[in-house]
Amino acid sequence: MSGVYYDNICLTNNSSKIGYDNLPVTSKNLNISTRVMTLSITSIFVILVIGNTAPKATVYAHLSGPTLQPWVDKETGIKIQFAYKPEKPIADSPTELSFSVQNLTTGQHVKNFKASVVIINDFQRAFKFLNIPVVNGDFSLKYSFPDSGHNQILVSINKDSFGLALASFRVSVSAPFPPPDILAKSIIVGVVMPAAIMTAILVLIKKKNGQLFIK
Repeated sequence: MSGVYYDNICLTNNSSKIGYDNLPVTSKNLNISTRVMTLSITSIFVILVIGNTAPKATVYAHLSGPTLQPWVDKETGIKIQFAYKPEKPIADSPTELSFSVQNLTTGQHVKNFKASVVIINDFQRAFKFLNIPVVNGDFSLKYSFPDSGHNQILVSINKDSFGLALASFRVSVSAPFPPPDILAKSIIVGVVMPAAIMTAILVLIKKKNGQLFIK
């Protein structure tokens, strides 16, 4: 039987045997095995390439936190987020008012527009911030509420002389705490002085009763 020998293994055109495992191997079988191995390696390579080039989701940074208030206009497709810091604003102290204007469908920021903010308190006093230029969709301003109570925040968005949205939000403001010296004086005036006056009156009454008893 003729054949070709590789490392003591004889391969022939007809069925032959390998001395080690007694398994029938032909040149046709070797060709099939080689093709299968090539296809397997190619498949693994394709899987790795596809896995590494899968599209990544785009994440847009928007507002968050306990003071967040959303507003949605489905007709114009605009969403406005509003938040403020600190969580409990105090009158006559700075408060940061933040806004984020987004496309309701895509979640992307609306860019290159002008915003106007009007703040109205319980006393119907209005404070206006007009035509604020906004480039990337987010903007903020610092404002000290002059009075405690409820405040309405009106926001209008305009782009190319066209009104995109008008939103309304609310902020509750607490009264400021009195300074320590004023608080101490209030305690003295409201508690200590009345007590001292009452003590003096009782002493005078006792003295007067004592004099009447001696007579």
